[in-house]
Amino acid sequence: MTESEFQLQQLAQSIGKARRQAGCAAWTKPTTGPADIPNLGGEARHKDCLVSMLASGSKGNAAYIRCGNTHILIDAGISCRRIEKGLQQYGSSLQDLDAVFITHEHADHVNGITTLLKRTQIPVYTTQETWQAMGRKVAEFPDRFVRLTRRVGLKDIQVVPFAISHDAARPVGYTVYHGDSKITLATDLGYISPDVEQAAAYADILILEANHDEEMVKNGPYPYALQNRILSRWGHLSNRTAAAFLAQLPAKHMMRVLLAHRSEKNNTPALSLHTVRSILGQHGKVVGQDILLRLACQHGQVRYQEGGDCK
Repeated sequence: MTESEFQLQQLAQSIGKARRQAGCAAWTKPTTGPADIPNLGGEARHKDCLVSMLASGSKGNAAYIRCGNTHILIDAGISCRRIEKGLQQYGSSLQDLDAVFITHEHADHVNGITTLLKRTQIPVYTTQETWQAMGRKVAEFPDRFVRLTRRVGLKDIQVVPFAISHDAARPVGYTVYHGDSKITLATDLGYISPDVEQAAAYADILILEANHDEEMVKNGPYPYALQNRILSRWGHLSNRTAAAFLAQLPAKHMMRVLLAHRSEKNNTPALSLHTVRSILGQHGKVVGQDILLRLACQHGQVRYQEGGDCK
């Protein structure tokens, strides 16, 4: 066992001990290596705002944001049934939703949009190019499309889109403002642009992509062309790139960070957390003091409150 593997095993054991002390169900899979460290659930709160990653990853993505009396989704890449079930965890329903904001047209972000629009009357905010690229998924609902402007006012929140670099028609990330709370979602981006830097700076809650480990991509099963796509400026952020960005990102207090859109083939929960924690530590950032770090996952059955205790 290498020193890194030993440290990861110790981390896994400490997580398991904390969960048992908090009354959580035991983690039954043996923690024998880096891949066995459980993820930490994709939920964060700040004042009157809740962010929950109902799903995050290559199989589907959907973020639920509730601020005050306003309820929105960012993306609908999972079934409407799963979205509904996720909302019920917070005492909400599909009928409570005020809008859905779409980042881009890839299937893992819009697979559930058709059924969602059939079962609700909510508008869809996105770019003209993305709406057109969604094609038949939204063809029956032309009246639901609302073209994004520089700032969208929706009840008691403001939503500001920003450009991101990805191989889609016209992809965007989003920043949500409510009072003095700032929430930013930046996933599916090949590199950190000045627009992304500005959107993420001083966020109270940041949903940031940590998609892959570069060496796993290069040595993995994907064809060379797909490897190049993932690693390109139009692909996805690696663990290291995300960590280096977080290390220099200005914050007004302890930032709550949800690491999102993790690849199942080219990453593991343990490797993602370990890489980010290590690089943050090299820059003098202390997890739990400077940054509250959480790992969003495809199924959000394990959720943690701000203090780190299981719920």
